[in-house]
Amino acid sequence: MRVSTIALLLLALCAAVAQQKGKKPADVEILETKAVRELTKISVDGKVRVTAEKPLKGLVIVFDFRSAEKEVVTSQKAIIDEETLETGVEGVFHSEMADSARAVRYTLRAFDIHERELRVANPGPYPVE
Repeated sequence: MRVSTIALLLLALCAAVAQQKGKKPADVEILETKAVRELTKISVDGKVRVTAEKPLKGLVIVFDFRSAEKEVVTSQKAIIDEETLETGVEGVFHSEMADSARAVRYTLRAFDIHERELRVANPGPYPVE
């Protein structure tokens, strides 16, 4: 009985370590972002930092504007840079889109210039002010 209990405990411990080990770090970190609703448009500004282990070939940020029911109402993208970005490089973004009355919050996604999806730290949701 003792041997099986110890074996189960070791198996659970190994599974927990393997699960933590598989988690990869983010490629891009959202440092700050703000969306402001104006008369006929929504302006989004912010700053990002490249945290990937390898250089990124370009950076594209996609904003998914969501309704109160958390459904995507519309998406907008901004190109930060089309050249290779080294780890630690910061970039700013500014984007304007037509106002969507149902958009109350937004989340962010990131892609490289070849449309490969990147892992994002602090993706949101953020409020539309």
